[in-house]
Amino acid sequence: MKFMEEGEYRAEVHYILHLNRRPTYYITVIVVPTFLISALSILGIFSPGSNDGPRNEKVSLGLGSLLAMTVLLDIVAGAMPKSDAIPLLGYYIMLVILLCAIGVAVSMAMLSMSRSCIQTSKMPPVHYYRLLFLNVCRVVKQNGGVNGVGAMNEKPTTITPRFPDLISIYNQLIEVARAQRTYRERIEKQKWQHRVEIEWNKIFARIDFFFLFLFEMFNVLVLVLFLRYAFLPVPPLPENFSI
Repeated sequence: MKFMEEGEYRAEVHYILHLNRRPTYYITVIVVPTFLISALSILGIFSPGSNDGPRNEKVSLGLGSLLAMTVLLDIVAGAMPKSDAIPLLGYYIMLVILLCAIGVAVSMAMLSMSRSCIQTSKMPPVHYYRLLFLNVCRVVKQNGGVNGVGAMNEKPTTITPRFPDLISIYNQLIEVARAQRTYRERIEKQKWQHRVEIEWNKIFARIDFFFLFLFEMFNVLVLVLFLRYAFLPVPPLPENFSI
């Protein structure tokens, strides 16, 4: 630009810089591993594949995933310039960490609830099956109780033999019968407890499926929102732009 000022010609050069974000490097190095780690951790936390065993491994897997994503957040913090504003990549990783932390908390709550429900030695209520679209378990009653457990409190009939010489033999037979009855009651109680555990595991496995779908949907939604704002085009200059 040339113009006259105070009787002299002067020249000015104006530079307009267009800044364009190139997020390919950060997407391939940070975003993709973060998404895979979060998706696999959510799949492991709420996977009902080991529903007949302890659920402690799921909580350990979630805590390990949180540690891995914390390391990625530290890498992002070291690569980004220091400023008062949080970069878009930092928001994404913090949201994913928050999502996995909520998943671990939900898994720990379900672990505590499953233990307390199994320790009650009671079958799940019928409306639980109907609410989760499961087949209602049929409880078979035998000997005045459930699976023979009701016969545990029955007392044997006492008969006194006529011959005194047979009293010692009779007492030994009574002890053998009592030991056999106690062993049978213990076996029946273990079978009943195992059946109660299986039924409650069915309930919590279906709940795991629900939370698995819910958290994976949130994980994909966070990724889509991040990609939507990461590839925004450069806004055009306004018509009345001036320096």
